[in-house]
Amino acid sequence: MNFIILYFIRIQESPDTGSYRILGILFLIAMLLICGYYVSRYLETLYVKFYKKPYFIHFYVPIKKLPTKFKSFLKTNKLYNQLDKKRKKYFEHRVVRFLETTKFVSREDLVISDEMRMEITMSVIQLTFGMRNYLLDYVNTIILYPSSYFSILNQTENKGEFNPRSKVLVLSWEHFQSGNLHEEDGVNLGIHEVTHAIHYNAIKSNDISAEIFYDTFLELEKYLGSEDVRNKVLETNVLRDYAFTDKFEFIAVLVEVFMESPKELKENLPIIYSYVQQMLNFRYFED
Repeated sequence: MNFIILYFIRIQESPDTGSYRILGILFLIAMLLICGYYVSRYLETLYVKFYKKPYFIHFYVPIKKLPTKFKSFLKTNKLYNQLDKKRKKYFEHRVVRFLETTKFVSREDLVISDEMRMEITMSVIQLTFGMRNYLLDYVNTIILYPSSYFSILNQTENKGEFNPRSKVLVLSWEHFQSGNLHEEDGVNLGIHEVTHAIHYNAIKSNDISAEIFYDTFLELEKYLGSEDVRNKVLETNVLRDYAFTDKFEFIAVLVEVFMESPKELKENLPIIYSYVQQMLNFRYFED
C-alpha cells in the first residue's frame, strides 16, 4: 500500500500535461478494487465459517424477464410456485440466463420443443437456486436423445452422462421425463446428472458456493466414515443400491432423494439431510 501512495505522489509531482496523473489515478483505483475484492472475499470466508452459507445469493442488474411464451412453464415448477414474488423474479432471471448460455442439441431426429428446454432448465435452476454461481461452468451444451443410447465414451447403453472435458450433459428425454412424472421414488435422471456437474464444478472452481459444496462434502465423507453410520444408512433403505457404486454416485443419488423425498430423508437420516441442505444452500423445504 505504501508503494501505491509513493507512486501516486510521484505522478502528482511529475511536470507532465496531466496524462500521467490520470494514469496514476486509474492505477490507484485498480489497486484499491483488487485489494477490496480480496478483503471482501476474506470477510465472506469468515461469514461462511460461522453461518455455512454465502453472504448473499441474488444480485442482478438488470433482472431479465422471460418471453411471454415461456412464462406458463414456470407455473409447473414446484419450487417456483412456493417462492415469494421477489424470488420468483430471481428464478425467472436465472432461467433466462441459462437459456441464453446453453446450447440444446438433438440426436436421432428428436425435435426439441420449448417445453423440453424449459423443463431441463428449470431442473438446473431449482438445484442451483441456493448458489450464487448458478450457471454450470462445465456445461455449455445439452444433448438430448429420444431414449437410451449407446455412449461412445463409456461403451455402454446409457440414459444420461456428464462429460466435463467437452462441457456436455447428455440426457435421454424419455427417462428425464419419467423422473419428473414419478416423484418421491428417489429416481430422477435430470437431478442425478446435474448433480454430477455441480460436484465437478465444486472440485475445479473456487467461487464461494463451490467451496461450500466441496467442504461440506468432505465433512459428509468424514461422517460416513463411521461403520455405525454406514450401517444405519443401509438399514433405512432410503437410498437405492446404485448410491454405493462410488462417492460421486452416492452424492448424486442422495441429492435425488433430498429433492424428491425431503421429509423421508430428514426423518430417517437427519444429519445427512442437513449436510445436503448445506451443500446446496437449499433451505426451501423448511417447515
